[in-house]
Amino acid sequence: MGNTPMRSFLFFAFALALALPLVYSADELPPAVPSGEGLFFCRAIFSNGTSAANAPLVLLARGNGSDTIYRLITDATGRFVLSLGKGSFEIDSLLDMPSTSGVDFAATASVREASGNITLIFYPTGSLSGKIVSNLSPVSGAAVRVACPSSAFDYSRINGDTEAKAGEAGDFLFRVLPVGTCVVSASSGALAGSAPAQVKAGEISSVTVELQKKAITEGQDWFPFAAGASALALLLIMYFIYSYLRGKKAKAQFSQAKPSPEKPMSAPASSYGMRVSKAASKKAAEEERESGLDINNSRAKAVLSTLSDREREIVRFLFKSGGRAKRSSMQHKLLIPKTSLLRNLRSLERKNIVKLTPFGRNLLAEIEEPLFK
Repeated sequence: MGNTPMRSFLFFAFALALALPLVYSADELPPAVPSGEGLFFCRAIFSNGTSAANAPLVLLARGNGSDTIYRLITDATGRFVLSLGKGSFEIDSLLDMPSTSGVDFAATASVREASGNITLIFYPTGSLSGKIVSNLSPVSGAAVRVACPSSAFDYSRINGDTEAKAGEAGDFLFRVLPVGTCVVSASSGALAGSAPAQVKAGEISSVTVELQKKAITEGQDWFPFAAGASALALLLIMYFIYSYLRGKKAKAQFSQAKPSPEKPMSAPASSYGMRVSKAASKKAAEEERESGLDINNSRAKAVLSTLSDREREIVRFLFKSGGRAKRSSMQHKLLIPKTSLLRNLRSLERKNIVKLTPFGRNLLAEIEEPLFK
């Protein structure tokens, strides 16, 4: 009987040890999780450091050549387990409250290990809708871009891109953008414009972008410099050609004027100068006839008689330029507006008088010589 209290205590202690796991709730016991490669223990927190407890998450995991969407709810501490498998992954996640109109929070992360821990930091977001107009009329199909200063998460990855295409009513929508001031820009043909937009947390903000005619076509802001450089290069080439031909002509004149040893020159200086001038003119005329570009022959006169004043002016310039010239050179020399010059060149091309060949961002015009021979 003296040992009865001791035996009772030992029995109670043994029974308590067996029943101890049943005293704790399911939330206090460590969860049973699967094990293996590609298993990640994740935690979702807000940017202010608090846990995203019992939060509905939508995750998109990109990797292994495919995209997988996960829908889950975090536990009371903001934790969850994610089984991705082997490989590297890009994870985009949204936390959207049903009570708000826009998307409320977003997070992005990159996974480069076979397994481990992931912390997703969710930043406040909002949605942005808008309209592209020009003279109060919607511009459909305009290219719309958005730029935000925040780099807290990769909003271009979550939206699929930072560029959208305006609908038939000129409308567009970016679903997930960081809270703050973003800049929306748009373009369509020769029209362009931009406007700031204030993105508010959990709301769908709106903005209207007015397009106006561009001062310089996009992608051609270097064109004035290039045109100037091309004109300078063309002038230098023409100068060297002129200098060479002038020297050659002077040499030919000197050879013709050199007196023969058998017949000393005894004519007066004025008579000699006239003979040299006539000989040079005769030779120049012969060279012009040989090239087939004699604007004074009967066929050339017949062709010129069928043309308008502006077309004749262009053809005469081409004859003087050796039968070919660039569009930019003609525009500079003849002082003809670009649009009018192109229209007349196309007309001459249709009449088989001029052949047009693309030359970079320019056009090379050449006389169809067989027509004038």
